Amino acid sequence: MASINDDRSFKLALITEDLQGDQSRDGFAAVCEQARAAMSSHDIGSDFRRAYLSCMSDPKVLVSQIQADMMDNYMIAVFACMELGVPKHFPLIAWAALNKMDFEGLRGEIACMRALMWGGFDVNGQTPEGGISALHAMCNLKWGRGAHPRAVHHLIENGANVNIQSATGDTPMTTLCGNATWNEDIDRTFYLLFDAGADLEIEAADGASAWLLLQSQQKENPNPLREQLISDLSE
Repeated sequence: MASINDDRSFKLALITEDLQGDQSRDGFAAVCEQARAAMSSHDIGSDFRRAYLSCMSDPKVLVSQIQADMMDNYMIAVFACMELGVPKHFPLIAWAALNKMDFEGLRGEIACMRALMWGGFDVNGQTPEGGISALHAMCNLKWGRGAHPRAVHHLIENGANVNIQSATGDTPMTTLCGNATWNEDIDRTFYLLFDAGADLEIEAADGASAWLLLQSQQKENPNPLREQLISDLSE
């Protein structure tokens, strides 16, 4: 295991384990334990601690600062939040996921999200604006292939509710099935959600369900992979 003794090695250790490790919770947890120990032994993260402590008298400012840091995926800030006892129900994972919805980063790494899950933050936390969960975000990427099956796997493994609804009533599956395009990553994500108990018939506020969207998108944007999926589900 690589030594962690400064900001750079701190971030590199977590990203490397996320991308090149065995993808097990135990392996990633071991690196998180090492990172947490390095926080105090090498005085890593003091800037974040000072910033958060200076906001303690104004909860709104504190939450706003934490939100900004999570949306920037500052991994050292994640551990500073753990150290200072930031409430676990705060939607830190959802905020971190919004970053990965917008930007791929280094080969789609999700070290910040995984560190937050390891730290016990609410995997089903939803943004105050829109009720977006991390699972919603990972089913609706604005870059690349549209979905992040590896992230979805880790979220489900850590207890994500596959039928959680946003403020408009959309489930992660509804969001996924609304994609005009369809590819292997989206298809794999579909099966991850489906196998975990995602309900295709839950209706959003506008009356649309995942099943309805899946069929209508196939009609408008034919795709052989999606056609086979619909055929399998119709049997």
